[in-house]
Amino acid sequence: MAAVAALSAAAMAMGGAGAAAPSRFEAGVFAELNRFRADPPGYAKVLGTYRPRFTGKRLRGAEKGEIDIMTVEGVAAVDEAMRDLRAVKEPRARLTQSPLLARAAASHVAAQSATGAMGHYTGGRGPGERMLAIGGGRDVNEVITYGHHSAASVIQQLLIDDGVANRGHRIALLRERHRFAGVACGTHKVHRTMCVILMSSTADGLPAKPKA
Repeated sequence: MAAVAALSAAAMAMGGAGAAAPSRFEAGVFAELNRFRADPPGYAKVLGTYRPRFTGKRLRGAEKGEIDIMTVEGVAAVDEAMRDLRAVKEPRARLTQSPLLARAAASHVAAQSATGAMGHYTGGRGPGERMLAIGGGRDVNEVITYGHHSAASVIQQLLIDDGVANRGHRIALLRERHRFAGVACGTHKVHRTMCVILMSSTADGLPAKPKA
């Protein structure tokens, strides 16, 4: 599954905005993102399934081939995420797929797949610079996971946001103004898999035009 995702990401990075359809894995991540946004309090119950997988602060892989992860906070971050999701009063807007956002995400996957690097910058370029390079704008939020082999694990780990003091990934996924997203996933030299999600209020990352 991850190998197929890598091919899809590489094709999008090298070609035009519509050069490759999302892989099954990428489509699954996108669907899981919208599943969560449609009912954040209900999704808190899904996060509850993480608790039995902990041995101390070690989180066991959810499926065959997924690595165990030594977390920073253990179940404390899971419980906090569940509380935050239960406190959300309204559903978040459903996201629409953006080929341009997906292309910028795919270029990052292609670069880090080859080097095993991590983080939001490659060769001095962050998500805003990657969008500018393909004709978009900087008004984007980017989240990345490493080492997760299932679509559900990707979204759930971002929501739990273990070890991230400001819970920036959780905040980004919950942001109401987001209307578009692009997903790219592929292999990673160190962590086996990675997924990049770019979100924005517009399909091209340019500031939204004021309503007349």
